[in-house]
Amino acid sequence: MKKLVYASMLLLVISSGCKVAEKEFREGNYDEAINICIKKLIDNPDKAEYILLLEEAFVRANGEDLDYIKALNTEGSPDRWEEIFNVYERISARQIKITRLLPLYLGTEERDAEFKFVDAIDGMNTAKKNAAAYWYADASLKLKSNDVYKAREAYYELQKIERFYSDYKDADDLLKKAKEIGTNDVVFKVENMSNASLNYDVTKAINQINIPKSSGTWYIVHSSVFEKGVEMTIQVNIRKIEAYPEKVSTNQYEESKQIIDGYEYVYDNQGNIVKDSLGNPIKEPDYKTVTAYVTETWQEKVATVSGEVVYLNKNGEVIRSFPVRADAVFKNYYAAATGYAEALTPQSKEKLGGKPLPFPYDDQMLIDAVNLLENEVRSITNANNNEYLNL
Repeated sequence: MKKLVYASMLLLVISSGCKVAEKEFREGNYDEAINICIKKLIDNPDKAEYILLLEEAFVRANGEDLDYIKALNTEGSPDRWEEIFNVYERISARQIKITRLLPLYLGTEERDAEFKFVDAIDGMNTAKKNAAAYWYADASLKLKSNDVYKAREAYYELQKIERFYSDYKDADDLLKKAKEIGTNDVVFKVENMSNASLNYDVTKAINQINIPKSSGTWYIVHSSVFEKGVEMTIQVNIRKIEAYPEKVSTNQYEESKQIIDGYEYVYDNQGNIVKDSLGNPIKEPDYKTVTAYVTETWQEKVATVSGEVVYLNKNGEVIRSFPVRADAVFKNYYAAATGYAEALTPQSKEKLGGKPLPFPYDDQMLIDAVNLLENEVRSITNANNNEYLNL
């Protein structure tokens, strides 16, 4: 009898025009079919084709979910309870959506629509109770090992409990313990390996290189070694620190231009002054070439500090290394001109000016380079700490 009813229902659906819902149903997307039917029935609660499809889609959807729960229970895996909770939660949401539409009257069969609801809330309560108990027991066992990675697993399991219970036994205390065991304590160090002869101020600047105290999911960076020791190290190795000799370079060039240097009368072949139509003597300009000489001067001095930023594990083994370099650069430019200023182009006139400056001392430039290097180190650590310190 049921098969006949279902066959007639399908015929009705196909002929009625609810093609989208029927397509989802045929493809096994029962919840999609249910949602389409509900949307249609909110505005038109007497649409028989949608009521019939909703009934069958609900039976199929709940049936699949309950079969899945049964399979999980049969499997007996201790970590199955969260998934069982999720399935019951899905069933509950489905039933609530349909309950809001009831009663639905099926006029073609002169009956109310029938939906066999299950006690999803009781299932959810049982599942979350067992899930929390499992996570708590498993996390407690993992914490006893004092292993970093097991502590992290325990941390995430204890966090899951908070989804179901805000205050579960001493889960909060265990969560803090898991965080402490699972977190890498990292020390930041600077090692001068350059063998350069440096004065006190430069050495002090190197020793003061630091990065802000920071933390990530599973690490905390400290500026010094502390009593409990460290799991990892960020080490800056200074390989080279040098101030190069002062450099002065010049360039000279000349520019020429013709200018008017007075006027001369125009004479005819007989030696008479030529006049214009008004009787005024005609004069022509007399040109001469003038030259200007431009001298450009560049002053330059560079100090360099270079090395690498190295991430080390507890055994001092290199996890990752990044080259780092900073240059402190002093530059000065000035230009002067001699000769005829009239010969200069606008571009050359713009260059003129400035004056020679005293070169900074080597030590000051080295300190400037060290300060720049500190900024580079911070950029490297900001970009890479999360990847290499959460290991």
